[in-house]
Amino acid sequence: MTSKYEKTKGTQIGISNAPVTEDDFKAAGFPTAGVTFLEAECATKEISYTGGQKSDIDVTTLCSTEQEQTNGLAAPAEMSISRNWVGDEAAQLALQTAYENDELRALKVVFPSGNGFYVLVEVRQSSWSAATSQVVGATYSLRVKGKPKRIVASGS
Repeated sequence: MTSKYEKTKGTQIGISNAPVTEDDFKAAGFPTAGVTFLEAECATKEISYTGGQKSDIDVTTLCSTEQEQTNGLAAPAEMSISRNWVGDEAAQLALQTAYENDELRALKVVFPSGNGFYVLVEVRQSSWSAATSQVVGATYSLRVKGKPKRIVASGS
């Protein structure tokens, strides 16, 4: 049996150049012509997504032989972006502006296969670090608003 995987080389990452409302993101035709994505992949080293953990609802009864739970509400999903710090890069400026002004931004992540996701996020934390014999790094912690929208490759 052959392993299945997707390489990361060629992954495209975009950050909306302006705020995006929850209503606009939820609209069937998202992204509309008014949404422009700034290229972010050439300074991004890693992007990660973690779905929100669901709370437990106790459904244990007197006839239960052990504790029983069912899923409750999910916490918001989280993302992080680790990048090279580039002071004049439009995508980084958009992330920093979103952090400073509590704006929602849309992210677009497209893997080499053409599959990917649109995600509406708010920037929760912005950090940078510098050390000897390295480049300046930046990390952004993001809270996902709502559910990501799948991007399906043409022909899939």
